[in-house]
Amino acid sequence: MSLKERLALLAPWEREAFIDAQSPETLREMARDEWWWTQRPKQVPPDGPQMVNLVLAGRGFGKTKSGAEWTVEHTLKHRFDIHGTPTEFLVVSERLSDVRLQCFEGGAGILQSLNRRGIEHRYLRSPRPMIIFPDGARIYGEPGDNSDVGRGYNACGAWLDEIAKWAYAYESWYEGIMPCLRADLKDDHPRAFVTTTPKPTSRLLREWLARDDGSVHVIRGSTFENAANLSAQVITELRTRYEGTTIGRQELYGEMLDKLDGALFSPMDIENCRVVAVPEDLVMVVVGVDPSLTDEGDEMGVVVVGIGASLDMYVLADASIRAVGREAATHVWRTATMWGADLVVYEENLGKRWMEQVFRDAYFELVKDGELEAATNPPMKGVDAKLGKRTRGEPVAMRQQQHKIKWVGRFKELEDQCCEFSSWDTRESPDRLDAFVHACRHLMTFKPRRQVVISSPWQYAVSLPLDVR
Repeated sequence: MSLKERLALLAPWEREAFIDAQSPETLREMARDEWWWTQRPKQVPPDGPQMVNLVLAGRGFGKTKSGAEWTVEHTLKHRFDIHGTPTEFLVVSERLSDVRLQCFEGGAGILQSLNRRGIEHRYLRSPRPMIIFPDGARIYGEPGDNSDVGRGYNACGAWLDEIAKWAYAYESWYEGIMPCLRADLKDDHPRAFVTTTPKPTSRLLREWLARDDGSVHVIRGSTFENAANLSAQVITELRTRYEGTTIGRQELYGEMLDKLDGALFSPMDIENCRVVAVPEDLVMVVVGVDPSLTDEGDEMGVVVVGIGASLDMYVLADASIRAVGREAATHVWRTATMWGADLVVYEENLGKRWMEQVFRDAYFELVKDGELEAATNPPMKGVDAKLGKRTRGEPVAMRQQQHKIKWVGRFKELEDQCCEFSSWDTRESPDRLDAFVHACRHLMTFKPRRQVVISSPWQYAVSLPLDVR
């Protein structure tokens, strides 16, 4: 508990005695809920040699508040490096809007902390959020949507928010952020404060948790540790939805799971099958499609998978898009053309059968426009969706476990759906995952063409004289 919470549990006479013993300045800080007064011990990392303070905690734990307060305190502590140069601090979240609305401007954000403390500063909202202090020290906000984030900075510290959701977390850390933590500080070194709900698909988190060299300090916490600051109705709803489930262990208690109960795919299986280049011996490429049914923001799964001469399959691209009708169908054919696909495989059921005609119309429209070859018919095949989703998914998952499905690069959204979807016995499943399964199931039926070897009796007569031959 925080000091404030502990004081509330004392007897009235004990509370009065405690308050009477405090100085006027301390009482003023208590009245404005200064961080030392409201923080719980788990929200503050200890002093030590670690470079990364990793907060793995459930929703509502107070991760944003912890990150914002740590950022402010760290920046105020290190206003200059040992050369007298004003320092730079970096704040990164998944999207720029998250950086601005949550990390900087949110109710638990950096600006709230600065204003509460009465720290003079100037805030620039665009093009990137930035806080400038009178002495020149700065806090920069950046989105974690590419691996170059952090390049060019000479930072004294960084707050990395919800890093498990970033598309390129591993690359962003090693190629951009970690190398930028290089400011030369007096009696300290640059550090990163990482706040996130864990995901089993995060390669970076798994690597950090495996460290035993003291470079990473892990703080774990649950949603319910912060119950005093959360709505009772929300707490009840979260318990009803998640308590006793595997996903609840992740979302409420911040546990790092290797594989969710009921999920068919394991993050480690995918990670162990990662390759960097498209093989040269692909003999067939298909585009798996799971059409969306409405135009209300539904996503159409579009996943490109190829098969090599060794019958290993390769995930080449995730081209999923939020679109329906002609726009969606045109996107599918252009994706197929880009990857030289031999076939488009799409889910065919009563709800989505109308898409067959839309695909045909879009194909001939692109032929007319010269984007596709004339005098050709659309290479497409409907997939019977009568089989249960688990029945369809299990053979694909088995191939993944056998390391017969390779991943050419990283496809965060698709990989998350593969590893986190566990309700295979229901009628609903994510679109990217369905498209992936459709493509793989079709390629699993692929058989190499029979090769005819023609031999001549003359090849066995190499020792005969030329005139005899």
